[in-house]
Amino acid sequence: MKIAILGPGQKAMGYTTKRLIEEAKKVFKKVDTVPLIDIKLKIDKEIDAIYNKKSISEWDYALLKIDSKRSNIGYPIVKFLEDMGVKKQYPAETVILAHNKFLTLEQLSRNGIPVPKTYMTGSKRSAKEIIARQKLPTIMKLLGGFGGQGVIFLESREAANTVAETMKTLKQEILIEEYIENPGEDIRGIVAGEEVIASYKRIAAKGEKRANIHAGGRAEAFKLTDEMQEIVLKSANAMKMDMGAVDMLQNRKGDIYVTEVNINPGIQAIEKVTNLNVAQRMIEYVKTQIKR
Repeated sequence: MKIAILGPGQKAMGYTTKRLIEEAKKVFKKVDTVPLIDIKLKIDKEIDAIYNKKSISEWDYALLKIDSKRSNIGYPIVKFLEDMGVKKQYPAETVILAHNKFLTLEQLSRNGIPVPKTYMTGSKRSAKEIIARQKLPTIMKLLGGFGGQGVIFLESREAANTVAETMKTLKQEILIEEYIENPGEDIRGIVAGEEVIASYKRIAAKGEKRANIHAGGRAEAFKLTDEMQEIVLKSANAMKMDMGAVDMLQNRKGDIYVTEVNINPGIQAIEKVTNLNVAQRMIEYVKTQIKR
């Protein structure tokens, strides 16, 4: 059995990709890393995706590592792989949905999953009208932000209007999301197939509302409730995602809301705090899919 890991080049490779390669080499006869940017897509009588003069279809599985920076090139590649019948953990549609926060929430809501009340607008005037009706504090986001970047917590209408002005100057669509009051924590479940293979919570640094590790948050082991597990698996199914992460907030009443779905989650923090070999569990799932 041989797999190709499609993602960043060697220089841009992070902890998670390196761990997946490490664990994959224990299981598969051949493990190749394929930079997305070096794949050639060919249209002729038949279509093909080629790397180093070999069709990607020659590998048994394409393990996708497509972050927001590579979503534009990732989408057509995954579409080709889809049409070529190459096994992978999600379809091309999921690349588009997962890297657009608003489309993610719309997809989840359509499938009966609780999400925060959210508006999107490309108009400064419309943004100000929404803010005027919005209960404060409120959250503003950039559509394609990651790791807590592009997320702004606003406690006054004046501040919110100022940010709306700035975003339009930068030609950014504005996402305005209701604030879910909680202790500055979010909860993440990692999925592989029909199983939650690991979970933890992220706690915001003092004076910070964003719990993301990149924003200074710290991680802590956390066991999901049965309701949370059900929501995580239902969210993954809604996004047609066999592997990935689902982020949730729980308000003071105990209500759970999904805020984000991540098709390219980092596993460094979760492996550290849970002492679980998350990379191994992901690779074991890939192995089961190849054998199907």
